[in-house]
Formats: sequence, structure tokens, C-alpha cells
Amino acid sequence: MFRWPFTLSESHVERWVEFRDRPSRIRRLAIFGVVLLGVGVGYGLLTRDDGDRAPFNAQIDRIVESAMDDGPIAGVSVVITRGFRILHAEGYGYADIENRIEATSETVYKVGSITKQFTAAAVMQQVEEGNIDLDEPARTYLDGYFPDEPVFPEYTVRQLLHHTAGVRDYTILEGAWEVVGLEMTPREVVTYFQDEPLDFQPGSRFSYSNSGYVLLGTALENVTGRPYGGLLNAEIFVPQQLESTAYCDDRRLIPNRAAGYELVDGDFQHARFASMSQIYSAGAICSSAVDLARWSRALSRGDIISDDGYEEMITRGTLNDGGTIEYGFGLAVSYLDGHHRVGHVGGFLGFMSQIAHYQEEDVTIVVLTNTEGSAAANIEREIAQMVLGLDERTVLDVRLEADELAKYVGFYDIGPTVVEVVVGDGRLVARVDIPRLRGEYTLQYQGDQTFITDAGSQVVVTFDTDENGDPDGFSLRNRGIVMAGVRVAGPG
Repeated sequence: MFRWPFTLSESHVERWVEFRDRPSRIRRLAIFGVVLLGVGVGYGLLTRDDGDRAPFNAQIDRIVESAMDDGPIAGVSVVITRGFRILHAEGYGYADIENRIEATSETVYKVGSITKQFTAAAVMQQVEEGNIDLDEPARTYLDGYFPDEPVFPEYTVRQLLHHTAGVRDYTILEGAWEVVGLEMTPREVVTYFQDEPLDFQPGSRFSYSNSGYVLLGTALENVTGRPYGGLLNAEIFVPQQLESTAYCDDRRLIPNRAAGYELVDGDFQHARFASMSQIYSAGAICSSAVDLARWSRALSRGDIISDDGYEEMITRGTLNDGGTIEYGFGLAVSYLDGHHRVGHVGGFLGFMSQIAHYQEEDVTIVVLTNTEGSAAANIEREIAQMVLGLDERTVLDVRLEADELAKYVGFYDIGPTVVEVVVGDGRLVARVDIPRLRGEYTLQYQGDQTFITDAGSQVVVTFDTDENGDPDGFSLRNRGIVMAGVRVAGPG
């Protein structure tokens, strides 16, 4: 029988009772530290499944290698876990083409908007410590941070986390990408959008906004007195032993860091440089597939924040009219053929990534790539279908009659811009006028008012109809994130 190597006195017991009632996150870390000392278990350890996984691994290899050929994609890292067990951890292709450095499961990538769940978790830590109230106006936690004291509207911290605050996304503003290579402070980034009008009344709609998460990062700095990257390092990265995860400073030496690529006329070339300081708390983290799988487990198990805090993170947001959105705090909340799924896509110049946790099965899938526009989300979905035993999705291209197509033609306001839907070559075509997304996208009809874009079946558009059966809006689902489009009279 195990016995403690000391005797508990009354004062020990009193201190334990006092400690027991402290916030659960602090208590868990300390208790687990005692376990580490007592039995030598690695904190947050994921262990490889020792069973014969050759057939399983071969199936994953085929999925990834097929996507790489179709892309093409320079490098891919994939980690799949169930519970504490690693089912698959592998790298494919090259992390660095020029130096012929192969990708592994430990290769470090820029993970883009996956950063948002780290930002949201850091906010929830401050909520649990009593330093932030989710339903207070966000400006409460921004006062004194900006030298010119801009006047921020009455949106709440909760609305920033849910992307329902109406703050215009600065990455789609004209001119933003012309200065993307400049290093900037968080205060300077906020000057991009601080004087922009809101896209809608706070709480009335969902519109994905990097600006909102930049404001959350500045609020964290203001409340804690620590820089965003240092805060995450002290409160999350180090305690959780995420040794390959960091605020991705451009000047910092980061072992195993992958180079990012884009395709030009079918050939790889280095992606355009962009300063990570400009994406900040909305997307500036680097990590490996193994670390992100470990992170997902720690977050869902209540090791980062309390169980109640995590439940709040994965609860769909509620709009002013009582409607719900498929987004929690830094996490998209959806279903894949009836399987509850929380996760996020991430994209940055030269990189695409996807993380998904299937709750009932306790399965996490992480796919990281170092090629711009690559199909990380498609790879993850195919792997999930295989792991969960789901039927392959059939992609259709049903042709509608001219009078049916005509019903959908018009303008749809999605918040940051108005999408025009027209008819071209017997199909619907969506015209988008946003920097980096500007172009025309053909919509393929799947039945039941649902279309997919020819850019990939991860972008799904489902039209809503009025009492007469005429389209009056749509839901646009892109890699688990859903935006609403409202039909309007014109582009302005």
C-alpha cells in the first residue's frame, strides 16, 4: 500500500481545505505536480498505441498522399489520437524543400487562426480568476491601453469571443495587405480598424473577425500587465509542456520550423512574407501536430480551465433574437454526420491547418500543411470519415432549369461585404469582392437548397426561403465556420 512519507498535522489539513476551495485550474496543476513527483508520470503525455496499426496507417497514408499529389502540397503532418493513445503520428513530404528537410509529426508550422482557441482559453483563465467579466463591455478592459483612448462601442467580451460584436475584420480592408510585411505593435494594428463603423448591431449577427481577437489580446495585456506571448507561455505552454508551441516571433529561432510555400503555375515558391506581429492574438502561434493534439486533450479534460469553463467555450453563441450560431469561444461547434465536432481551421501565408475533436469518441485529428490554399480541412474530413466509420460523401453537380436559377440571383450581405449571385454557364456563380478572396466561385447544386463551391466541398452554401419559396438569405459554412447572408436590394 502506498503511504505518504510524512504525517499530516492539523495545520496541514487546514491548509489543504483552504487550497481545495481554490479555482480548479490552479488546484489541478498543483495536485498533478504531486503525482509527477510520486509516480513519475509525464504531464499531458500521449502514448503510442502498441497494437498492429499497419493497415490503419496505410489507409491514412493513401488519403494524405492522394491529397498531396492533387495539390500539390509541399509537406503535411498528421496526428490522430483517441484518449491518451496516439493512433497515428507521421510527416509527409518536405518541411523545407530547398534543404530537403522532411516533415515529421514534430515539424513546427504557423497555425493561423487555431491561435484563437488559445486566446479564448487565456481569457477564460482571467474570467475564472475574477479579472474579466464576459458580459461587461470590452472597453472596460481596454481603458488606459491606447494612448489616444479611442472610443470603443458597447460590445461585450462575450460578443468578441463569439464574433458577434460587428467589429470590421481589418484583414479585408483595402490596403491592409500592402503593408503586411511591416512589424507593428498591437496598438498600431488596432489603428487599422478602430475608426471603422460596425458591420451590424452587436449581438445581431455572426461575422468572423480577426479584429475582435486582436482586441481580446490587448485586453489580456491590459488586465495582466504581461505581453500576450509571455502570458501564454507562462500560463499555458510551459505548464502543459507544449515545447514546440510559441508565439511565432519572426526573429526568434524556432527549432523544426517549416518554410511556407505557394504555387505559381504549378511550381512551389516561397510564400510572401508577412509579419506575425500584424496577426497577433488572432493568428500568430506556431505549433506542431503532436503539441496541438496534446493541447486539445488538456483543454477538453479541464487542465487549462475548469470543466464548466470548457463547456462555455464549446457552447454555441446566442444572438439577440434567440438564434444560435455554430461557434463558441475560439472554436467552431458543429456535427459531422451526427458526430459532435469542435475545432478550427487556420490559414496564413504559406500555411493551412485543421484541428478537430470528436467528443463522444474522444478522437482528435490534427492536419498541418505548409502550402497556401492546401486542402488541410479536406484531409481531416476524409480521415474522420474513415476513423469514425462514416460513408464517403457524394459530391453532385445537379443542373437546374433557368427559371430555378433565376430565383437565387441577387445580392446577399454577409457583414464585411455583399456577395453578388449571378448565372454563368448554366450554374450559379458567387462574386466576392474581398482582398485575398476576390473572385468568382461556381456553385454546384447538391439538392435541398444546398450548393458547394468548385474551390472545394468544404465551402457549403445553403439558401433559406420565405413563405413563397423564394431565397431570402443563406448560410455559408466554410471548414466548420458558419456565416449568414441576408438578401438585400443592391451592393451598397
